[in-house]
Amino acid sequence: VDLVRRYGADAVRYYFVKEIEFGKDGDLNETRFVNVLNADLANDLGNLLNRTLKMAQKYCGGKVPPIAAADIPSDNPLKAIGMELGQRVTPAYENLAFSQGCEEILTLVRSSNKYIDEQAPWTLYKQKQQQALEQVLYAVLESVRLAAYLLSPVTPQLSSSIYQQLGISLDLSQTTGDAAATFATHAQWGMLSANHTLGEPHPVFQRLELVS
Repeated sequence: VDLVRRYGADAVRYYFVKEIEFGKDGDLNETRFVNVLNADLANDLGNLLNRTLKMAQKYCGGKVPPIAAADIPSDNPLKAIGMELGQRVTPAYENLAFSQGCEEILTLVRSSNKYIDEQAPWTLYKQKQQQALEQVLYAVLESVRLAAYLLSPVTPQLSSSIYQQLGISLDLSQTTGDAAATFATHAQWGMLSANHTLGEPHPVFQRLELVS
């Protein structure tokens, strides 16, 4: 209760699920707790969403690029990971291997950060390679969406905030309607609709500071 009061429920859920293997002893070191949350959720995931949304604002009028998932080549590194991610995370969750499931999702997040740095959309824009730019931004935005959805059992508030910024009106902290049908749609890479209006970018996970 004290940790939740100081750092928030999503932070506590994520640390215990990812860093302590279910059913085994684990170590709660508060400095490590803060460092892990800042690295994984504030930096890797949150900053990735923030900077990609800002580029979508600047280069695509604040909308999802006019790209269909089918337009992304099958050898695109993010699509290759994303197409199989739901099938990898689902059995991990079902077998209570929550740490493994989180690591699978983080593989996509970290690959997205590497991909956007390598592809350099800002350079593609200067070179007037608009189609290549749009493919990069679509692939990253969709990968962030998929990561957020698959993390939602662990970080429901954070995931809902990401969906909101992507302009998707689905509260991932609540189970409503046909959950199986929702999962069948949202756990697949390529769900994000072309020309969909995106929300305003702002930090979805504030960096934590040690609180005494």
